[in-house]
Amino acid sequence: MQKLKQLEGKEVLSKDGKYMGKVSDFTYHGDDIEKILVKMNKDILEDIGEDKPMLSSVKRAISIEKVKAFSDNVVLYDDLSDLHLVFEEFSEENLVSSLRGMKINSTEGRDVGQVRDILVDVENWTSPSLLVKLNKDIIETLDLKSSMLSKSELAISIKHVDKIRDRIMLDKSLDEIGEIIEEEPIKKV
Repeated sequence: MQKLKQLEGKEVLSKDGKYMGKVSDFTYHGDDIEKILVKMNKDILEDIGEDKPMLSSVKRAISIEKVKAFSDNVVLYDDLSDLHLVFEEFSEENLVSSLRGMKINSTEGRDVGQVRDILVDVENWTSPSLLVKLNKDIIETLDLKSSMLSKSELAISIKHVDKIRDRIMLDKSLDEIGEIIEEEPIKKV
């Protein structure tokens, strides 16, 4: 698992080794990563039949199924000549990065903390956990020792998210969050 911050900025290459641009974000649906968002290299746009903008950057979405490898760089299954067929529409509201900074509430409305980053499983392309900086009073309420937490951060599985609007609403009460911590011990990330 890797933090979203570690994935942003990786270079995206076509199958034939052409530099397409850099990873800028991902889109999600439920707990699945659907698309990779690429901030395109302006010099490559003409090669794929698009106009080169003067000032703004161009972002294109590529289905995660078109990603052959994701390590130091991102390698796609398609050659540059086939990439114009690969780009897909994307919605700004489903960007993984939009979850950063959001506040999280338990079912009884308690402010649990704030999302610092998102942990992404790049092998299965799921976003299994939100890396949450817990509020100090929550740490005290749950009677957690600071040694249990890495900088007071907790990975909360996306399966415990009920709704995402202006805030992230969990499907767990504060007591149940304490049980989650006991069942799924905190791992340093």
